[in-house]
Amino acid sequence: MTFFAPRFARRRRALVLVLVLWLIVVMGVIATSLAYEVQVNSKLALIQKRQFVAHTLARSAIAIGMTHLQNDILMDREEDPQQMFDAYCDVWAQPDRKEKEIEVKMGEGTYELEVNDEEGKLNLNFANQKVMKAMLLLYDYDEDDAEMIANALVDFRDPDDMSLGEAGTPEDEYYSGLLGQRFTQIGDTSEAPIYTCPNENYLTTDQLLDVFGIEPEVYYGFDPASEEAKELRIRNEIAAGRTPVVRKERSRKGELSPLRDILTVHGSGKVNINTAPEEVLTILFYAGNDLGDLPAARSAAEAVVKARGSDRRGSSPRADDAFKSAADLAKIPGVNVGALTQGGGGAGGGAIQLAFRSETFSVTGIGRVGSIKKTITTLVSRTLDTYNPDDARLTNTDKGFRAGRRGGGFANRKRTVSTRGKKGEDDNFIRIPAIRVLQWTE
Repeated sequence: MTFFAPRFARRRRALVLVLVLWLIVVMGVIATSLAYEVQVNSKLALIQKRQFVAHTLARSAIAIGMTHLQNDILMDREEDPQQMFDAYCDVWAQPDRKEKEIEVKMGEGTYELEVNDEEGKLNLNFANQKVMKAMLLLYDYDEDDAEMIANALVDFRDPDDMSLGEAGTPEDEYYSGLLGQRFTQIGDTSEAPIYTCPNENYLTTDQLLDVFGIEPEVYYGFDPASEEAKELRIRNEIAAGRTPVVRKERSRKGELSPLRDILTVHGSGKVNINTAPEEVLTILFYAGNDLGDLPAARSAAEAVVKARGSDRRGSSPRADDAFKSAADLAKIPGVNVGALTQGGGGAGGGAIQLAFRSETFSVTGIGRVGSIKKTITTLVSRTLDTYNPDDARLTNTDKGFRAGRRGGGFANRKRTVSTRGKKGEDDNFIRIPAIRVLQWTE
């Protein structure tokens, strides 16, 4: 005798089966989403870790650069306190570093250090109109444009409101007129000029792009539009999970460096002959010769670069080849130091001032971990601070100082940081190399 399950029992089993299948699907979706979320969070954590490591590597590079600068000034004084100098043979310039050693392996990443002498560049806040014009002529501006734009460079920063290009005409109206704006009469304030001069010192070299007549291609050394396209390609490759191929730019022989690499707004305005690029030397010699002979200025600059051993693009220079004084520079054929320092005066500034040692440097640290890159740039001032332990002002205000002297600890430190020159002179002064951070950019 055969029994058949009721119809509702069969339906119930089918419903249970469907519910189980749906439950399996839902649980699978939840598990998949959880796995994806875990994977995303893991990648984010890995990126954050790499960013932290890259940032730490960049800071480590900055610390190494500052240490090099401190050690260099102590070594210079030990060598000859009367003729201290800064050149590419110094430890801060890393003269023995080979091309393949630019990126230093550390842990799971690499760091890169670059120390540049800001006083080897032309200072926008001190260069006079003649130096500015010499610079523009070197960069292939024609005579009339070079004169006009050199005036604009000076008018941009000078405190007065009158233009150098046209006496009696306000700067803003004069340059707005050159850009096509028309005024009914001089001094008409009913319409705001489209061009304005801040009449204060340049704060960054990027402000050069706001000056009448300065072309971005000359300032950057490349077409900004093509550079934007390259950066967009790199970002897209990173977003797609691919490691971008970044090719380092190499300057081709015979090409001029972009303006942003030879100009600065920091420092005393003096130019260190030992670290000035060939372009800067050419500009100085050309201006010092009253803009008389550009080929002669080029030849003199090449002779100076050759005599000092390197322009940081060749072999490692020697300390014996560095210039220590104007007398050393005067030995170079074609260099007239007298004409250089006395004949460089012009509107918007004084005569050219030469130097052979520097105080202001930029230190750049780059940390890399995989495709993650962190860059830190600092502007520092380096000095050798000197203290007299017998100064009553110190002994009366610093209790720890007095205790150190009584206990002998101070004397020990004094011997540690005191230095002795070539001639054997010694004193009781305490000399401490000081690095002061003027600007920090991340």
